[in-house]
This record gives sequence, structure tokens and C-alpha cells, in this order.
Amino acid sequence: MGWLSFLDPIGVWFSHIFEAIGILYSPGSTYFIILFNIAIAVLMSLLTKALVDVKKISRHQKEIKVHNENKKKAMDSADKKLWQKVQRREDYIKKIQSEMMIQNMKPMLVWFVPITLIFFLMRSAFVNIPIAWMPFRFPEIPIIIQNVKYLGNITWMGFTGWYFLTSIGLGNFVRRFMGATPSAQRAAATTT
Repeated sequence: MGWLSFLDPIGVWFSHIFEAIGILYSPGSTYFIILFNIAIAVLMSLLTKALVDVKKISRHQKEIKVHNENKKKAMDSADKKLWQKVQRREDYIKKIQSEMMIQNMKPMLVWFVPITLIFFLMRSAFVNIPIAWMPFRFPEIPIIIQNVKYLGNITWMGFTGWYFLTSIGLGNFVRRFMGATPSAQRAAATTT
């Protein structure tokens, strides 16, 4: 499997373990990967809450939103006073935007190498195995969807496709539920 081929023997070993406990093939593999993604999302949320000041990011987002609204209003109305006010805050807004970007990258820098190794290890354990069956023809996206096969109008998806599909679907939900996104903080603040 390319540059991480050293993981293949470990993946084969995991494949035997998964087969012994009944999660190598569908439906066990389907549910296992869903639970695996939930576990990763929970760990990422905990890491984010530990490394990032989510409340501060939320405050910065509100400031940027107000600034952008004022900027648009000043441009539309040609209000010189408002435009000067917007210009005075421009450097500050750029500063908090770069601070937000650095804050949001912290968890990724810590988690990127381990999650990449885990992903390729799991991928080598589930190679060429149908993980999930879809009752429709799934679009082929070669970079993301691996081993998509069609049986009439039914599609089966391999590990890579099912992993990314569940990761996208569940990851944001778990992070919001755990309060690890600024929008979750905003929603919590408006309900109290």
C-alpha cells in the first residue's frame, strides 16, 4: 500500500483478530467502523477542549462577523466615518484571524501522525472486503471511495469510503454534542 506498507503484516494480524471476533465482514464491520469513528471523534473533542480555548474562538468569530457586516455596510452606504472605523480595526481582525487559525491547528498537529497510522493500519486489515451496502448506486470518487462495486442498483463500499462517510456524518455531531466547536458554545450560550 505504498509508503506505509510496513503496516501490512500488522493489518493482516488485525484482520485475523477481527475475523475471529466476527467484525471483519458486514454487518459487524459496518458497526465496528461506526463505533471506531465515534471513539475517534470523542478523543478529538477531548483533545480540542484541552488545547483550544473554544469560548475565546467563539468571541473572535462574533467580532469578525460584526466587523465584516460593518465593512459591507460601509462599502454599500459610502459612510466615511464607518469606513474609517472599519479600517482602524482591520489589523486587529487580521491578528485574531491568524490566532484562531493557529488555535484550530493545535489538535490536528498532535493527532495527525497517530490517526494516519491507525487509518492505514485499519485499511490494510479490511482490504477488499465489503463493509457497507447501499441501496443505490454511489458516485465513484476515486480519491476517497475505495473498492466501490455495483451489483445492479446496490453498491458496496470498502473501508476507505465507509470510514470517510461515517467520519463526516458523525464527527461534527459528536464535536458539537461535546461542546468542542465554537458554534456549540454559541448555541449553549443562547439557550441559558
